[in-house]
Amino acid sequence: MEHTATSTLSREQEEFRVDPLPDLRDISPAPDLHPTSSGKRSPVRRIFSEGGVVFLFALALYFAVAWLLDIKYKAFNQDAISRMANGFYVIYSRDPHLAAVGFVWNPLQSFADLVFLLGNHLWPALSHNDMAGSLVSALAMAGAAYQILAALREWGVTRVPRLVLTACFVVDPMIILYGGNGMSEALYLFTLVASARYLMRWIHRGDLRSLAYAAVMLALCYLARNEAAAAIVAGAVTVAAVSYWRAEGQRRARLNAAIGDSFIFAVPGFVAAAGWAVAGYVVTGQAFSQFTSQYGNSAELESEASSSFYHRTLEARAIFEMRAIEVLAPLLLVVLLISVAVAIRKRDPRVFAVLAVVGGAMGFDMLSYLDNKVFPWLRFYIPAIPLEVLLVGSLVAALQASGKVRTPAPMTRRGGSIVRAMLGAGLALVVMIPAFLTTASGMLNPTIGGNEDAQIGFIFRAHPSSYELQTKNFYPHILSIDHYLSALHLPDGDVVVDNGTPCVPAVITTINQPKLFVIPNDRDFQRILADPITFHVRYILELDPSFGGYQATSAEYPSLWSRGSGFSKLVHTFPAGGSCVEMRLFHVLGHSNPAGVT
Repeated sequence: MEHTATSTLSREQEEFRVDPLPDLRDISPAPDLHPTSSGKRSPVRRIFSEGGVVFLFALALYFAVAWLLDIKYKAFNQDAISRMANGFYVIYSRDPHLAAVGFVWNPLQSFADLVFLLGNHLWPALSHNDMAGSLVSALAMAGAAYQILAALREWGVTRVPRLVLTACFVVDPMIILYGGNGMSEALYLFTLVASARYLMRWIHRGDLRSLAYAAVMLALCYLARNEAAAAIVAGAVTVAAVSYWRAEGQRRARLNAAIGDSFIFAVPGFVAAAGWAVAGYVVTGQAFSQFTSQYGNSAELESEASSSFYHRTLEARAIFEMRAIEVLAPLLLVVLLISVAVAIRKRDPRVFAVLAVVGGAMGFDMLSYLDNKVFPWLRFYIPAIPLEVLLVGSLVAALQASGKVRTPAPMTRRGGSIVRAMLGAGLALVVMIPAFLTTASGMLNPTIGGNEDAQIGFIFRAHPSSYELQTKNFYPHILSIDHYLSALHLPDGDVVVDNGTPCVPAVITTINQPKLFVIPNDRDFQRILADPITFHVRYILELDPSFGGYQATSAEYPSLWSRGSGFSKLVHTFPAGGSCVEMRLFHVLGHSNPAGVT
């Protein structure tokens, strides 16, 4: 009967209706805040609905940013190119196969890029300019904006403040950049926020569908980023706690309910993690290549070249984290404490869903950096932005539901609604505007936003530093390498190179003959590298080993760079340029000598 009555509410009543915040033990399935009595809306009405307009506006903004970065300024993030390249190898390498996507990075971004790369013959910029990756970022970040809006609406935040809060997320400088640069942050935030939204809805309504949606989105999140593992654990604990206190009956029955619900939430994520680990072990012999591979972040951090720059004291790492969060969400700690206090007072546990999922994922990186397992990059703390937006939303919802905001007698109900909306919007702006200013400055501060400043610094500065100019010079340098190799008119599979090294993925995805290269993703790479001449491979392209990372060619032939290892001769040197180190092309003359003895 309650649901039937609710479905007859007027549009205005539905807009400003906020359900009472129940005792944790009394949480039960709640009616939809926005029921539709007229059935499903047409596709046209969906597109021009509030959510549709927000999604389309965000998508247009992020696509414009992608176009400027990739086509006009050619300001690329090399990690984004590498992720796109992993999808590129699946269909365009000399040995196309599904496992060519690689196992060092989680595969969702690469597979999503692959969908757009199918049109690479029609629009080469999809690979040459990484537009495939940028299109995925734009769609995913626009999806994240939609999920923010939907979460705020379901929380009871009225239209004006929820649009203000969503806009604060959409136009945040960090969100704008990663909404168009092809990195995995957009997919990461989309799946993370969607999971938090559905988990909040499950807490409020108690419906199994919302719990399943939250679990599946978090499983997809793991396929985009490792940080989801912490969110899965924290979310499962939250689900168990809510389910236990909400269940009726004896302690054993409540415990069974808690175990059952947390099992439903955790299983999809576990299956995703286990499935990816098994696939990696079968193909590479390593279940968690992202942590154990010589190409992974941990191996790079342990190299001599990076140790002097990245290895800092525990105190210095903690200070960096505080500064990074202060840059992205300067009032986050204050908002967090107040929102938790209000949630406890109002007995509304939905805040803990946000903290468990979004906060849990960010906590993974915070602990990892304190343990010196990841790099000091500002982008690792990007969940602080949606976390602050959603927590502010919880305060706005509580404010609007509070009896302290009363309508004076002469005022109409509509007038009171306007007052509540303006108060909510004002609170949102007061909290979020400082974040916009600090984020913009932090991204152009090399000591905090090194990645971001390296990519876009030369665009905004009249006199960019030599470090910032590396990005500007990167693409012309890659094209010069491509032009030289193309002019040799070599057959497919005639150049051995390790594509796990910097700049090489860009060379492969921009050249018109990507099958020219034999790369580690090929199933016969090790055999060919061990004896190129036997397999009719005549060239080896090697990077200066001083770059500090692992390189299969220099590991196989330690003296190749300096002496040619006795079976090859140097035919061309590509000088260092952009952010690329020097490369040398060796002509194979005979059978190899792996020991490098001349």
